[in-house]
Amino acid sequence: MQSKVRLLGHPVHPMIVPFPIAFFTSTLACAIVYLSTQNVFWFKIEFIANCAGVVMAIIAVLPGVVDWLFISMAADAKQTGLKHMVANAFSVGFFGVNAAVNYTYYNNAHPPLQSGFLLSLFGFLIMLYAGFQGWKMVQVHHVGVNMHSVEKVPVQDSVRDNANEIFTDTTENPHELK
Repeated sequence: MQSKVRLLGHPVHPMIVPFPIAFFTSTLACAIVYLSTQNVFWFKIEFIANCAGVVMAIIAVLPGVVDWLFISMAADAKQTGLKHMVANAFSVGFFGVNAAVNYTYYNNAHPPLQSGFLLSLFGFLIMLYAGFQGWKMVQVHHVGVNMHSVEKVPVQDSVRDNANEIFTDTTENPHELK
């Protein structure tokens, strides 16, 4: 099934999801650094990355839900997509709670150390599971993939011939050591 929400022929949902993934990973990394250094700078960066991740996750949900709605009810992909969606909802929930909790401490001289770390860790671990389900949607069920593509894949011999033309020193016996 090809994605229903596309931009210039490309599926939008996979274009957006790297942003919340990067922001949520940064949230956890900053929480770890803040936990180990107690430098408030890292707490503030954690909060900003967390909020950006929540916003981008909400934006990524829209095309993802539209794509999921168009999957046939009989397809195994529908069940995998549901697991992906529910896991992401829980992950974003943990990060959303983390943002709300940390907002109350944003201007404190010494914000608490553990809550941000634990909420980020749980959200991150669930995000990994959700990411695996998303990977399964594409790699196993081919959701979002244009199966009617006319892209030509080069034959191995033509790849080797092109490489020999580019790297003239490889035209000699490649297995011989000099």
